[in-house]
Amino acid sequence: MNPPQATLSCDPRKSSRKGALVLLVAALLFTSCATGGTPRGHIQQVGLVWLKHPGDAPEREKIIAAAQAFARDIPDVESVAVGPPTIEPASKFSDQSFDVCFIVRFRDEAARQRYNTHPAHQKAAQEVFLPLSRKLLFYRFVTE
Repeated sequence: MNPPQATLSCDPRKSSRKGALVLLVAALLFTSCATGGTPRGHIQQVGLVWLKHPGDAPEREKIIAAAQAFARDIPDVESVAVGPPTIEPASKFSDQSFDVCFIVRFRDEAARQRYNTHPAHQKAAQEVFLPLSRKLLFYRFVTE
């Protein structure tokens, strides 16, 4: 018995959609590079927050406001992006179970360490994040 053979779709509508998607992704990547994007070697910290009361809008807004304040109040924070998960349906490759996600950018690891001990960060942790969260999860990476 011969193994199954892969088949290629010759439907021009599917091919043009795939081509358009490839062009869109390439354009976004080149635009990001052209406009500077995130410099190499910077630290990105991704934080995921699961609230004690999932979906509670006022609690979610408190977390969002606290994360936004980091960029304003802590000199070592270069930028903050924060918000709720998208409404798209979950898939085997995505997790939409969190209530808030935030990304904080630092120049280097020393800046991240100073942020961790900064009084504004400590206050937000003790007064907002820890009391409202049932789970906090962080990922860090260095931009290339």
